[in-house]
Amino acid sequence: MNKTKIKITTIFLLMLFIVSCDKSERKLESLPSGFISVNDFKVHYKEYGKGDKTLIFIHGWGCDLNTWKYQFDYFKDKYRVILIDLPGYGQSDKDEKEYTIDFFAQSVLKIISDLQARKPVLIAHSMGLPVAIEVLKQLNTDNAMLCNIDGVYFDFPADSGENQQYIEGLNSFANMFKGESYKQNVELFCKGFITETTPEDVSDYILATMTKTPENIAFQSMKSLIDEKNWDKKIINNKTIAIYAKISELPPDNENILRKQFTDLTYIEMEGVNHFLMMEKPKEVNEILEEFIER
Repeated sequence: MNKTKIKITTIFLLMLFIVSCDKSERKLESLPSGFISVNDFKVHYKEYGKGDKTLIFIHGWGCDLNTWKYQFDYFKDKYRVILIDLPGYGQSDKDEKEYTIDFFAQSVLKIISDLQARKPVLIAHSMGLPVAIEVLKQLNTDNAMLCNIDGVYFDFPADSGENQQYIEGLNSFANMFKGESYKQNVELFCKGFITETTPEDVSDYILATMTKTPENIAFQSMKSLIDEKNWDKKIINNKTIAIYAKISELPPDNENILRKQFTDLTYIEMEGVNHFLMMEKPKEVNEILEEFIER
């Protein structure tokens, strides 16, 4: 083989190697990890892509950034994507700390600031919704958008008697996440998200990830989640979409409840899914999100 052929072959193999590496980089599990420090507390994230808008994914209670693996696969070449492990979850620190909605929000805000994420699109699941709401309040910009994926939302009654009863019910629920029955209660809680139609990989993720949440982090997160101070109903004028699973537990007036706080709301209910709808029917959810983001 002459020198010219050897050179061409070498260049061709090098190109194949680069392409192969690039494809590997695009897998969520293969992306390098990043960390930011919030009051000496390390918060883990992964970042990929580029674009005018930045999609920022905020997971729910007991989960981690892998909740969004199907969204990453879909959006990775269309936008800049940032996926976060909230403090106490995933690869973020799990030190002794007060795990609150405000602390979670401060972590997201620090990532937005440090990574200079312009035009952020907050995509929040479950407990991630009140986190995203607090982030929007503090960002105080019309350039941000909110995508609510079956977000937890509490509507505290105005009547003092009803309010007290409502709070007592929430406290009883939160108290399930501490004490001798913690592991058993968490398993029952997680199984409530699984039906006979739930894809096996989704049920495996739920049971393998949520049930491993340390008790102190689980309880503190829940206590903060049900704290009335996090539900002040300050008006949010940012462009918002809410996608909920149409199940029996969903309030029949859910849309009207949300519209009291979110003035620019697109509301959708999906059939045949449960709480983890973005994993159960990712294609449908992703297409809805993309249409909303580009509208």
